[in-house]
Amino acid sequence: MNTPGISDGLKNKDQMNKLFIATLLAALMPLTHVAQDFKRALFLGNSYTNYNNLPQLTANVALSAGDTLEVGSNMPGGYTFEDHLGNTTSMNLITEGTWDFVVLQQQSQMPAFPLAQVEVETFPFATQLNEAILSANPCAETVFYMTWGRENGDQQNCANWPPVCTYEGMDDLLRERYMMMAEMNQGIVSPVGAVWRYLRENHPTIELFASDGSHPSPEGSYAAALAFYTSIFRKSPLNTNYNYTIADSTEAIMRNAVHEVVYNQLSEWYIGTWDPEASGTVALSIENQFLLVNTSTNSTENYYAVDGGPFTAMTNDSVFFDAATPGEHWVELVATACGRSDTTQITFDFVSTTPYPNEISSLRVFPNPASEYIVLQAPLTLLSNPLVVTDTKGGVIPCHYVFDGNHARIDCSNWASGMYYLNFKNETPQKGIPIVVQRD
Repeated sequence: MNTPGISDGLKNKDQMNKLFIATLLAALMPLTHVAQDFKRALFLGNSYTNYNNLPQLTANVALSAGDTLEVGSNMPGGYTFEDHLGNTTSMNLITEGTWDFVVLQQQSQMPAFPLAQVEVETFPFATQLNEAILSANPCAETVFYMTWGRENGDQQNCANWPPVCTYEGMDDLLRERYMMMAEMNQGIVSPVGAVWRYLRENHPTIELFASDGSHPSPEGSYAAALAFYTSIFRKSPLNTNYNYTIADSTEAIMRNAVHEVVYNQLSEWYIGTWDPEASGTVALSIENQFLLVNTSTNSTENYYAVDGGPFTAMTNDSVFFDAATPGEHWVELVATACGRSDTTQITFDFVSTTPYPNEISSLRVFPNPASEYIVLQAPLTLLSNPLVVTDTKGGVIPCHYVFDGNHARIDCSNWASGMYYLNFKNETPQKGIPIVVQRD
């Protein structure tokens, strides 16, 4: 099979004149909105992004909803991810370090090539760009610009790669590969191609393509701008009212389409997937002491408060605290990262009686969390009791301890990461001493 190839496309004079007029009108519009949200987005692409000045069009759409999007861009015709990596302008823009979002658009044909070819010519460079973005902008989100199949498929490569011979075949591959890139790099997708597919199937009279059957018409770019607004601000496009150079009825159809395809399915496009998610467990430790184990994901800082008290930063994934009085108590756990946060409330009951013998007050368990072994320090009268270790579902974990000087040592090197409960005596109590096993 011959290797599929690529072709370029440039903007014609009519499109440039329309762009100039639309941009001029936007500049003269009175600023009647007060910005609700402010974001900065860098667009790195080629003529698909440059056609009808998509970055500025997206900013205009955002402003119509009261939001501000400050944009930067580098969009040379026919550029690939690899080209941007070797381009001084693109890399200098990335290293500014002030972007909330960086949009990546690959050359329009390349993601639809055979997977083995994409794994060499696209995926590695997407990863390198993403790494450069996050190095300079640790809180930025990489946005993968899902483009669309050509109106009549990729006729340049049809003979050598039949799946791209039709719009639908090419479009399916583009969607699959952009979704793969987003998942591999923990980025998000602006699913412009999916919006176009919805419009073509439900409103076929709307012409989304320019005359070359590849680049976007003004209608196509307007749909793309709505998709980017929704993906970046996580707001419904129904809140926008930017009056572009197309029929008002068409604009309304497109707002509804983007609301349905993007806003109503944000998680489908990984939007919000990588946000902090707070979670944790609370278990009785010794007498009135409890152990909070933080299992939050995608967070850089975590805080907890007991029974509505002041919040305290968690410097480790587990922390002990006291609950002095019997009854129901609660812990509020907050996970944060890059200005986003999530909160969960964990309730638990404290019963004043302890299921353990009196010697339990002198028991010391360390390290906790553990990775290879756990050391028990306690009187021999306690350690002489049979030892039972269970997981959170009540399953018994085979184990034994051996004496090491004045201590007893439990090997936990073959236990999975998680929480376990250590109990003494043959009658295992419902609650045991919590042990956390943690490995990198």
